[in-house]
Amino acid sequence: MLRVVSVSLGTPRRNYRYRLDLRGTPVLVERLGCGGDLNEAGRLLESLEGKAAALGLGGANFFYQVREYRVPCPAGQYLKQRVKGTPLVDGSGWKEAVDPWSVAALQEEGIKLAGRTALVVSVLDRSWLAYALAEAGCRVLAGDPAFALKLPVSLSLPSFAAIARCTLPLLARIPLKYLYPLGSRQEAPGRGRAFLYREADIIAGNWHFIRSHLPPTLKGKIVIAAGTTAEDRRLLQQLGARYLVTTSPLWGETAPSANMLEAVLVALGATRKDAYAALARELGWRPRVLKLN
Repeated sequence: MLRVVSVSLGTPRRNYRYRLDLRGTPVLVERLGCGGDLNEAGRLLESLEGKAAALGLGGANFFYQVREYRVPCPAGQYLKQRVKGTPLVDGSGWKEAVDPWSVAALQEEGIKLAGRTALVVSVLDRSWLAYALAEAGCRVLAGDPAFALKLPVSLSLPSFAAIARCTLPLLARIPLKYLYPLGSRQEAPGRGRAFLYREADIIAGNWHFIRSHLPPTLKGKIVIAAGTTAEDRRLLQQLGARYLVTTSPLWGETAPSANMLEAVLVALGATRKDAYAALARELGWRPRVLKLN
């Protein structure tokens, strides 16, 4: 049996363990949350060396990226260096190969996207999804200044891309805990950036960013996110969201995060991003449009 483990900087409350049968291969998948403790995540990754076919890292990317331009993320690089032999992935391969399919999934449902406003809460985390929405005719707003830097503003995608090239080498030095909700902070209520949701028809990207600033209502809106639980989906339904596009399959009641899915693909033998897409199609792993209201 193949074992695949996702080590996350998120809360342990979202941990899971499933046994899957994939192409006749039994696979044990586990998520282990470290509650935002970077050192604990490093120790756990070291302890799993050689005990899993592949590892995923959640809560920190290896790079901040806008299309081809990228700058190392210190926290992600620190954890990456703790693993020497076992494959370790951060989900960026899945995000590049599969996330854009969510746009096509909406269009296949007859949902018109051209002319709509899409708020991507972190373009640095979901660059490929942001550009897929733009190519479908959406007006894309980058939420990174608001959600990561706590500035009361969003930027157009072209403006953000231009500014990122100038500022990322410096801003990347800010400790991750100041930029992204870790541990129990992922589930703490807060509406400091909820005003940005009002002008958006589509809210897309990292679920923990989205959840940590949910407004009182999402009536009629489309949410595109991975890593949701049944509880999260009920919350979106209660807030009036029209559709949820999950960019990952459902395992039980869990829609796993990108790093876990990429780690499973690697464990099954996919070594290149074009191979990720082919294997994901073979497994039937593609975005799903869930009508909530």
